Formats: sequence, structure tokens, C-alpha cells
Amino acid sequence: MPTKSVKMDITLYNREYVINCGSGEEARLEKVVEMVQKEMESVAGNVGNQTEPRHLMLTCLSLADKLLEARNRASVELTKQEDLFVAAVDHLKERVSDLASQIGRA
Repeated sequence: MPTKSVKMDITLYNREYVINCGSGEEARLEKVVEMVQKEMESVAGNVGNQTEPRHLMLTCLSLADKLLEARNRASVELTKQEDLFVAAVDHLKERVSDLASQIGRA
């Protein structure tokens, strides 16, 4: 069954837009709009007076850069977690072997 679509009014950088989102996703969309608005303000503060398309392009690039950095950090963290897991499994394997040999000697 398709998700019901809801129309929402949003404001980004003093412009009004009406967009559709899935029913129940309104709060998430509001958070996304807030994040984009803050980024647009930050970009505007850093680059000065730009045309709207250029401002939007720079905002998109900035957000994409932050997303890429977050993905890289997540990948590094995942690798660390995998290494810890492998080390734990290896340790348990050794303990089981030690216990098995002790039982075999008894």
C-alpha cells in the first residue's frame, strides 16, 4: 500500500516552498529544513553576496562535503569495530582450545 503524501509549507532562505513528504515524516522534514537553512546561512556568511543559484550550489557542495566526511568517519569506526570483533573471536577461540586441551588431559 503506497504511503500517503502530505503537502508541507517550508521556508528556506526567505523563500516559501510547498513540497510533498510521506505521512508521518513531517517532523523529520522540519529537521532537514532547519539543517539546510543553517547551512545556507553559514555559506552566506562565508562567501558574501552571491546569486541565488550560486548560493544554493555552494550550500549543496558544503552539505555533500560534510556527508562525505561523516561517511569516511563511519567507515573508519566500522573498521575499528570489526578489528575488535575479530580480536575477541580469536581470543575466545584460543580460550576454547585451552579449555578443551585441559579437559582432554583430565
